[in-house]
Amino acid sequence: MGRQVIPETEPIWRALADPSRRSLLDLMRDGPKTTQQLCAHFPTSRYAIMGHLSVLAEVGLILVERRGRERLNHLNPVPLQYAYDRWLKPFSASAAAVLTTLSVVAESEGAEIMGSGIDIRAEHLVARDATATWSALMGLAGWWPRCWGKTENLVFEAHVGGRLGLLEAALASFNDQGGGSLWGVIEEFYPTRTLAVRGAMGLRGPVSGYWRMDLIQQDEGTRVVLQHQVAGPVSDEDRDCFATGWKSTLWTLASVAEDKREGGDISHGAI
Repeated sequence: MGRQVIPETEPIWRALADPSRRSLLDLMRDGPKTTQQLCAHFPTSRYAIMGHLSVLAEVGLILVERRGRERLNHLNPVPLQYAYDRWLKPFSASAAAVLTTLSVVAESEGAEIMGSGIDIRAEHLVARDATATWSALMGLAGWWPRCWGKTENLVFEAHVGGRLGLLEAALASFNDQGGGSLWGVIEEFYPTRTLAVRGAMGLRGPVSGYWRMDLIQQDEGTRVVLQHQVAGPVSDEDRDCFATGWKSTLWTLASVAEDKREGGDISHGAI
């Protein structure tokens, strides 16, 4: 995967100034692409495309995964969101949002409503060590960006085989009798290193999902590497929702970990 996660915004703008690089990012919006697949869209040489990909990887706009002899290139949305929040969001207006939405709807008219699956990769650098970052992650039920109704609570059982999902507000445990929905089951649980969950994460229909966060100590900080894959029919709206939601989740995790004071323990049990 790429080395830089949240670079300074100036290199990002320089990388985006080239139309070929912007086109490469557009091609990766719907999912990761091999270098060969990307090269097929350009009349220039493979060497030139590799140069553009290297620039994008250097500033963290793409993440590179090697599968055997293949190089799989993933769009990393976090630096783009950082640049947007830093420079564009303060000046945005509702009229601009309406026009942008209208343009997207017009350009996508006639497109398929349902696509196949989800494949999201993203990274974020947390300015705390892996122990503090893991402690914050274990309290996710208290800070996870809310995407459910007021009558429900998020419950997280922090152990192998534990459950993650929504329960009616009056319930504190999955063992209580009452309503709720299961997002997933904890499949891998290695403190300060890995949390992996298998489940649909609220998606409806015949889908199978899996996501994991790996915490990698990096100098005095922690690099959080996210992977989320879903097999089955997924609407464009749901796909975009997860892409945006994971960015928010990584940012919130970092904020909680970095704001946490020494001695301020976060519960590791179900919440």
